[in-house]
Amino acid sequence: MKKEKNSIDKIISAAALASAKVNVNSNCTWFFHQPKLPEAVKKLRKF
Repeated sequence: MKKEKNSIDKIISAAALASAKVNVNSNCTWFFHQPKLPEAVKKLRKF
């Protein structure tokens, strides 16, 4: 059971990281409503 939980945790964390990368490298369509990003997420930027 513990191995299954660890593998599920790894999948969820990989999905969260991928989602954060997509989010930090995109813009909000409403230029006046761009949310502030945490400093840890800003390090994932490509540019």
